[in-house]
Amino acid sequence: MRKVVIAEDDRIIRRGLLETIPWEENGISIVGDAGDGEVALELVAKEQPAIIISDIRMPFMSGLEMAKQVNKKNPYTKIIFLTGYQDFKYAQEAVKLNAFDFLLKPIDSDLLLEKVKKAGDEWAAEIARERTIMKSLPLLQEKFLKQLIENDNETIDIENELKELNILLEGPCFLAVLIYVSPENNEDIDTVKAELEIFLSERNGALLQKSLNNFALFLSAEEEGLFVISDLFHRIKGRIAGKVTITLGRQYENLFEIKKSFMESYLAMELRYILGEGKLYSIEDATLEAEENNSNLRGLEQKLERQIKMGLPKEVILTLNELDFVSRKQMLPLQEIKIFSIKYSTILFNEIEKWKKTAVDSSIFELYQSIAELETLNEIKSSLIILVEEWANSMEQNEENSLNSLVDQAISYLQSNYHQAGLTLQRVADVVHVSAPYLSNLFKAEKGFNFGDYLIKLRMEKAMEILRRIDVKSYEVAESVGYSNPQYFSTCFKKYTGYTPREYQSQFQYNNS
Repeated sequence: MRKVVIAEDDRIIRRGLLETIPWEENGISIVGDAGDGEVALELVAKEQPAIIISDIRMPFMSGLEMAKQVNKKNPYTKIIFLTGYQDFKYAQEAVKLNAFDFLLKPIDSDLLLEKVKKAGDEWAAEIARERTIMKSLPLLQEKFLKQLIENDNETIDIENELKELNILLEGPCFLAVLIYVSPENNEDIDTVKAELEIFLSERNGALLQKSLNNFALFLSAEEEGLFVISDLFHRIKGRIAGKVTITLGRQYENLFEIKKSFMESYLAMELRYILGEGKLYSIEDATLEAEENNSNLRGLEQKLERQIKMGLPKEVILTLNELDFVSRKQMLPLQEIKIFSIKYSTILFNEIEKWKKTAVDSSIFELYQSIAELETLNEIKSSLIILVEEWANSMEQNEENSLNSLVDQAISYLQSNYHQAGLTLQRVADVVHVSAPYLSNLFKAEKGFNFGDYLIKLRMEKAMEILRRIDVKSYEVAESVGYSNPQYFSTCFKKYTGYTPREYQSQFQYNNS
């Protein structure tokens, strides 16, 4: 049975609706009726009906105001408004409130019954779809987090992926946090999840569960991001018998860069095998801890950093041999050398990425995991030397080929083809052999502006050049810069320059006369 609440201040009409329509025979249960919006709202909160039949104008609280309140708490509830001719002006507002339908008084009983049955069917379909999504959400979340970790030369449209998981972050900065629980009892996991939900109820963000004891937070971060996570860490730590480890990535200003924050948080979490569980840290904290406890390595670190910055791979290999000698002579703990190697494998990967001008693939994560599992100094040194050799090869190839960046290639293509109608991000991405979301992200990261903004700027500047030829027509200019619709071109031109094409021509003519 579909539940229905009737709200109508006219008692005669309300009684007619209750008694003259065969509701029960059609699978509909009237669970309450009210003469004003306030009472109706209480009924809705208590009964959770699928459908509300409501007059638009009622005392104390109108049907429209009641509908606003219902939409906030029960977005799937269908509302059918009843209105007289004199109230028809309210119909437009009813439409804005996503009312299922509205009927004019006097009410046709058969028509109302038909509308209620259709509303009930739509309500049932939406509820079923929502339940299906909720059942599959944990799998979708796990798949998304796995993509972030294992992504290999495949770009992920982070913004769209987050929207599909119903994650809407407002900024101004974005941060990823990982939580790993080593429980002592079954209650520890539930306690941690409850604390995380309380934490999110107070701020803009989302919680994803990777596995039973692995959680990820995606947050809109402020400057005090580390402080609030520290508070969360100590709160959880004081409430469970087991251990909780929390790691943070860096804060970024662009939403698509939250992937970087997640990767950094993930790499930091992998270090729990070396640093121990029950701590709060980032990848920077981990390497800093190694620096503070490892005075014997400081000189080598400075030497390595200088050589890497200067682009001297052969010298780096010599310094790694020194590291091998010092480590054996001083009998440095293997754990400290692992932390050192993880830090410099990160730096080397960044250098490889810089010279190749492509994103680092998932092998970096495999490397971190393998370093954590290595048992000898020779194995650690060999893994770093492999990276140094790849870095050297990247520099050589870059010098030989002198290739432009992907964004530069895209800009070059735009400059040659701006006049073609239908020039889209996808088309340009196909030309430079990357995906459209990846190219869009590269534009933002490398140039500081969007693809679409650049294309408009390029076309408008070309149009301004053409318009300086006095005899040219506006529609001819539009066609020559890639606009098949002259009116749309004129609108874009005025928005960009403050003038219509004709005004711009006249202005230029005047300034040069």
